[in-house]
Amino acid sequence: MNHSAPHKALRIFGIVLVILLPVLLALWFAQIRAKAETADQLRLFSRLALQKTEMVIREADEARDKARLYQGAICSPQHQQYLLGIVRGLLYIDDLIYANGTHFFCSTSVRRQTGWQIPAATYTKKPDIAIYYYRETPFYPGYAMNYMQRGNYVVVVNPLSYSALITSDRDLAWGVFDTKTHQFFSVSKNADPDELHRLIRAEASLFHQDGRVYTIAHSTVRPIAVIMSTSRVSYYQNFYNQVTLTLPLGLICSVLLLLVWSRTRQQYHSPRKMLQRALNRRQLCLHYQPVIDIKNNRCVGTEALLRWPGFDGPVMSPAEFIPMAENEGMIAQVTDYVIDEVFSDLGEFLARQPHLYVAINLSASDFHSARLIEHINKKIQRYAVKAEQIKIEVTERGFIDVAKTTPVIQAFRDAGYEIAIDDFGTGYSNLHNLHALNVDVLKIDKSFVDMLTSNTTSHLIAEHIIQMANSLHLKIVAEGVETAEQVAWLQQRGVQYCQGWHFAKAMPPQEFMLWLANERTCLSPYQPRYQAEI
Repeated sequence: MNHSAPHKALRIFGIVLVILLPVLLALWFAQIRAKAETADQLRLFSRLALQKTEMVIREADEARDKARLYQGAICSPQHQQYLLGIVRGLLYIDDLIYANGTHFFCSTSVRRQTGWQIPAATYTKKPDIAIYYYRETPFYPGYAMNYMQRGNYVVVVNPLSYSALITSDRDLAWGVFDTKTHQFFSVSKNADPDELHRLIRAEASLFHQDGRVYTIAHSTVRPIAVIMSTSRVSYYQNFYNQVTLTLPLGLICSVLLLLVWSRTRQQYHSPRKMLQRALNRRQLCLHYQPVIDIKNNRCVGTEALLRWPGFDGPVMSPAEFIPMAENEGMIAQVTDYVIDEVFSDLGEFLARQPHLYVAINLSASDFHSARLIEHINKKIQRYAVKAEQIKIEVTERGFIDVAKTTPVIQAFRDAGYEIAIDDFGTGYSNLHNLHALNVDVLKIDKSFVDMLTSNTTSHLIAEHIIQMANSLHLKIVAEGVETAEQVAWLQQRGVQYCQGWHFAKAMPPQEFMLWLANERTCLSPYQPRYQAEI
């Protein structure tokens, strides 16, 4: 079978697509999973940071509540000792300070007689709440601490205490801010507060910026939020981990799809499937080779030969697809197709030319029942064609089962259709079988005609076949006649009908009818209207 360049290119594209598609899908899925895993990790750390901040704030509230219970002298050693006891009992509180408004007087270790006034608070809320972020005071010289005041007591908290996390990701960075002022009160050591402050108003929950991946999470109980980020190295690591899982599956799917695709393509392009599609799409066609009366030098009929044209040559020769159709149980479809095409091509033409006939080749299995007789009868009635204008041919090998084929042959003859044995001499017939089958025409195979004018004794076989046919009063047609010498030899021995390239090749229907119209020896005006003679 022949394939054009576009078909080959399409095949290569299909193979590449089948191989790459599962791999690309695996990589795409790995990318999605890596993105989701990175987002999940950042959200997890964000929740942990918010939970840690909540714990610190709760301890601050607890420390102030306990401090308000003191009943003694303010800023006395006893008062300072009392505050120290509270601080030591809490995990995240660094110190407690007694204050009167914005004046801080004493902590657990420092006492000022006149008090120290702290600059304006970062955030205030009536009646008595004030928060100071990253302030350096005489109570913690050299350290920027957070001061959370309610009433007369101020809780001192190290900014790192709010959100310090234990993680193996060295690139993890974060910052905790309040959503009222958008000021950070806790930032990891490897974070840039100015950069974080620029990003906290981003609307996306997960976004990329300058080679890092960010997420923002908000507390559901307090006006605080956290922005958490990591480098894309973590994302790529997650992507690599996912690829090690999805890529082998993608490769396995590629192999399975390639096998399925190959199997499906093999079935799709199997001879049986191709023939079935050709029948359904009416792609098969008939060519017609004239049969010549060499005695009167005129065309008396034609043989319908099935062809399967392709883009750049025949898809398959009849010698290949006819046996295949027989083996696959499709020969009945092929025969019906041929009959339909014969009448579609030449039905009206034969009705106008009653002296011409067309020979239709049938398979041996077509002679196992008489169903085709009714089919052909309907066609000749529809096109007003005479039964003697249709001749039925079957190869000699089709008559192996004489007992089964004889009744069907007789049914065809009773309906008015003559029967011809095609390719005679290549099968198993003998004189007794020829007599029992009661056929009308014997066609000498081309292989014997080719040797007629040779110097060998092979022509004796052809002479014997001619004598056998004459003894049974059978009409004789010589096939594959290619030279004038062969015509002369056959004519000398009484053979009246020939077909072959010496006269004309097999032609499409329109070309055949045009050939008949132009052939000077055919359909001459002075000739009488013959009925089909053979």
